[in-house]
Amino acid sequence: MSNFVILNNLPIYDLYKEFNKLLEDKKLSWFIDKNGVEDKSQMCINTVKGKETDTNFGRGSLVYDWDKVYYDNNGNLAAPKRNITLNEEDFTVLCEQFKGSLFEEVYNELSKKYLIGRVRIMNTKPKTCLTWHVDDTTRIHYPMKTQDGCFMVIENEVKFLEQNVWYKTNTLVKHTAFNGSREARMHLVVNVLG
Repeated sequence: MSNFVILNNLPIYDLYKEFNKLLEDKKLSWFIDKNGVEDKSQMCINTVKGKETDTNFGRGSLVYDWDKVYYDNNGNLAAPKRNITLNEEDFTVLCEQFKGSLFEEVYNELSKKYLIGRVRIMNTKPKTCLTWHVDDTTRIHYPMKTQDGCFMVIENEVKFLEQNVWYKTNTLVKHTAFNGSREARMHLVVNVLG
């Protein structure tokens, strides 16, 4: 059985073009740490009540407090553990910046068909690889921008995920993704609950 299933029940949009338009119109911006360094690795399109304009609130692990990021002794970006851990179920509000965009349409369609947690834009730099890890939920991937040399590996199955195609992925087992190309790879990634 494949760890990758193509989904045909969701709309196809040029989300990469829409995302760049939102950036160009200054409706969105990437995370800037306290030292002024821009981090283009993740952006949330949904959030929790009270954080409606914070597209960075659900970045990374929910165990860590990304509002208090710092650089460790090795120069790596780090964050302390949260006093209260967030749950995927808490992410029920579309960020204001995405209202009226194609992302709102996609979010609404996803919400009708699936019980979802965080919905994030994940951007992988050229010539990089994620750690070999297991997630708490299955994920839906929608490659917004991809090219030769970008692959996802789940257990021993390696797959190139085509741009503008929806995939349900079994991320409950060991997996990784790598970008062996010379350009960024960008996916919309949806945490599916239940």
